[in-house]
Amino acid sequence: MLNELYHLSEVLERERITLSDWHKYLKPLPNASEKKPCFRISIDQDGSITDIEAMEKENTSCLRKWEKSNGNSFPGFNIQPLYRISNEDNKKIIKRWREGKASIDLDLIKEWFSDEKTKNWDSNVFKRMNKCLREIPNELQELCANIPPQFISLKKLCERVLAWGDGCQDQLFQALDNYIWKFLEKNGYCQSLFSLLVHEGLSNKRPEDDRGSISVFLDVPDWDEYPVAHEKTIEYINSCLLNAASASTLETGKGQKDAFGRASNSHKDKLPGVKLPVIGEVKLRAMSSEIPCQNRYGTIDAESFLIGAESRKRVKSALEWLSSYDREGETWGRADKKELIFAYPTVLPRVPLKLAACLGARRSDDTEARFENYAKDVVDCLKGLAPSNKEIELRVFSLRKMDTARTKVVFHRNYSAQRLGEAAREWQQGCANTPVIRMRSWGMEKGKIILAEPETPFPLQIAECLNRVWGLDGTSKCEVKTIPKSAGIELLLDKSANLRQVPHLLNVALQNGKGLFLSLGNSLHSNDVIRIDGIKKHKQLMPAILGLLLWKLGIGKESYMSNPPYLIGRILKLADDLHALYCKEVRNNSLPPQLLGNALVVAALESPIQALAQLALRIAPYLGWARVNSTESAGLSRYILKEFGLLEDQLRNVTLPNRLDDPARAQLLLGYISGSFQTNETVKN
Repeated sequence: MLNELYHLSEVLERERITLSDWHKYLKPLPNASEKKPCFRISIDQDGSITDIEAMEKENTSCLRKWEKSNGNSFPGFNIQPLYRISNEDNKKIIKRWREGKASIDLDLIKEWFSDEKTKNWDSNVFKRMNKCLREIPNELQELCANIPPQFISLKKLCERVLAWGDGCQDQLFQALDNYIWKFLEKNGYCQSLFSLLVHEGLSNKRPEDDRGSISVFLDVPDWDEYPVAHEKTIEYINSCLLNAASASTLETGKGQKDAFGRASNSHKDKLPGVKLPVIGEVKLRAMSSEIPCQNRYGTIDAESFLIGAESRKRVKSALEWLSSYDREGETWGRADKKELIFAYPTVLPRVPLKLAACLGARRSDDTEARFENYAKDVVDCLKGLAPSNKEIELRVFSLRKMDTARTKVVFHRNYSAQRLGEAAREWQQGCANTPVIRMRSWGMEKGKIILAEPETPFPLQIAECLNRVWGLDGTSKCEVKTIPKSAGIELLLDKSANLRQVPHLLNVALQNGKGLFLSLGNSLHSNDVIRIDGIKKHKQLMPAILGLLLWKLGIGKESYMSNPPYLIGRILKLADDLHALYCKEVRNNSLPPQLLGNALVVAALESPIQALAQLALRIAPYLGWARVNSTESAGLSRYILKEFGLLEDQLRNVTLPNRLDDPARAQLLLGYISGSFQTNETVKN
């Protein structure tokens, strides 16, 4: 990871982009949400609390806390709710208050809290609060000496917290308790403040293992120009910490260069961590002398890879710039629950370049745009950055959280911008390598039915689709991790991926997705309305993926639509169509759960000759009916008979295979779900 980030820092330096340099112990606050907000607590000059408010996420995103050790920080830190209730009957009463079904009973709450066991702050909390409210503010006050007038709020806060003295923990507890009770007595039930007062614990857990946690940030009500909870104040604290760190840095590596050719001073210090979206805190590099294999090359810990203070600052700032929340979809995106994908060009454009979104790592609220649109925007933007796109490299890598302590680079590739343009065109051509497939589905307007077609997947959706296992009844059984998220990116951009990767991807697609294709075909031929949202979106993506994989193998629809496997799939489709039409006219539209052709698809995938032999026996009654059908659907039944005849002519002089390989199975499935006459506007009754 260090190499990738150092290169990015050089790109940013060349583009004259100024990076923020945050002190390694000045860390972002936990992600706030509506359910778990961060509370701003204002401390008055007499030590009482004048206000408690839940801050908006936009406000907390620019705030930081000085945290020298895990859990010990200031002016932001975590506290536990003041009291803990685990009695199930009492929790039901609280739920009624929360839902507004009953008025809050303060006397009842006081009765609950009269039991000393309900107090949620124990000796361990008091010990941690002593560090957060005494040791750290005292040290911070010394480091931030000669505070200018506009940041006098910081000085006031430190003085007021330190004035609590040895009993600071009790002082904070009592101040919180007094404020919350007064507010509840005056205003009634308030969910946010009540969560500070009471933790609804689990009855089957010990109190010490189930106390809850709430993020708070201390401030003062009588600030001048800037409160403590302001980005300018945080920037001032950062400058003080950086100046102090710079003054105390020892030139231990003077005369020696680090791995990047810079001074190696402070190379023995622990590397700073960076808080990334989704996966949280990551260490830039971690080595341990306790791991025997680290002795292999005669060096260990910091000596195995020298990285000095300046290089550390550059890689840390580069990762913070790359993972900034406002660049989601541009330089980074979510590849998985525990994996982030990063992508950037070596020449940065002046306008936002949604490169990560083009790979499929879109913003969480961006669900409508398609690959074609993103690819066109990205390629057009890259064309204007250099005389030739060959001169621009695209750097792509992903970080995966392996466990609480370890983060790993699981994918790293460099591509040319020119290759992206070529690959995007090839990708779209491959995804269009399917017959006409139209699905009756619900549109955006409520109650409106539209005809949907296969959709070009984003590269990251390849693994998402192929790892989903479908049952033969069309239900999603589970998700496996057979295919890594990066497989789709390699399929898009690596020319050499075809020979070694595509056969495996096709095999997994058929094994895991067979049930989806059978269910889709049965629904299409029954003329059902299909849902294609959420996981069901795979019904639009999987046909395009099959077409893409066949195209990567050099099998285009111009040729495979004349191949026996595809034609056999068409015969099974026509059998479904005829069976459905028969049930509509003869059985009063009472369709069975599985149509005739659908029941033979699995057999055809293994032995097409045997499947066709079984079909010949089962379809005879329906063919006989179609020949004499005189209802309004007579035209459709004659059309089906005609199609059967055309397919028979194509297969008459062809030697049918006893067994099918994976490409042939894919062709059969595409033939089976190919456009039905019921949705084909060119077919007239």
